[in-house]
Amino acid sequence: MDIIWPIIGGLFALMIPVLIIGGIIYLLSKLGGVTSITFSFRAALRVYFYVVLLISIGLFSIGGLSTLLKVGFGEIVGPEFSYGEVYQEHHYEQEERQREDYPAHLDGDPRTLPERIDLAIRGNIINGSSMAMIGLSLLIVHYFGRKWMETKQESSDMMRRVYLFVGLIIFTLVTLISLTAGIPETLRYALLGNELGEESPGETLSIAIVALPIWIFYLIETIRKERANRT
Repeated sequence: MDIIWPIIGGLFALMIPVLIIGGIIYLLSKLGGVTSITFSFRAALRVYFYVVLLISIGLFSIGGLSTLLKVGFGEIVGPEFSYGEVYQEHHYEQEERQREDYPAHLDGDPRTLPERIDLAIRGNIINGSSMAMIGLSLLIVHYFGRKWMETKQESSDMMRRVYLFVGLIIFTLVTLISLTAGIPETLRYALLGNELGEESPGETLSIAIVALPIWIFYLIETIRKERANRT
């Protein structure tokens, strides 16, 4: 489903400013009293760590792991399971070439369907591996950077809880959207005799499988921090 990537990108674009605004509110609350400029810089640095952590988790999981999982589904189940858009593009191009008014100068040596699928697989492997490595590198550096600078008290304060809540909202929506799109597509692919490429649930199902454990992690951590704050 081609629409899912714009939705996921929009969620990150919408929720990350919420985290920044929460950090600014926290910063202003610190500056409201007798507070040194060092304290304000520390708060701004924590906002930076949390924003980059969310971005790196998105790159590693949604951009990297889900893309590689999509390739795996294509290899195990069949290329039509993950690359329906390639079948559709090939079918559309064939129909265009059969038109009487099709420009003769465009009638060159088109790629065959296996060549198109192979090119899509190679592109996904390159993109998925690159995003996974970039995201994992950023995640490791900023996770340990945050752990190194944060005190025990700060690990449960308002900024930490805002970060967990924003992450919870993002991955709740990503998981629900991908599940509601991927499960029906998978059932239609398995139970109905559709044409090749008509149902291609590999991408949405991969996103759902990768996002689900992250959603559960943020849910557990948010509840745990809230309960700890009450006690």
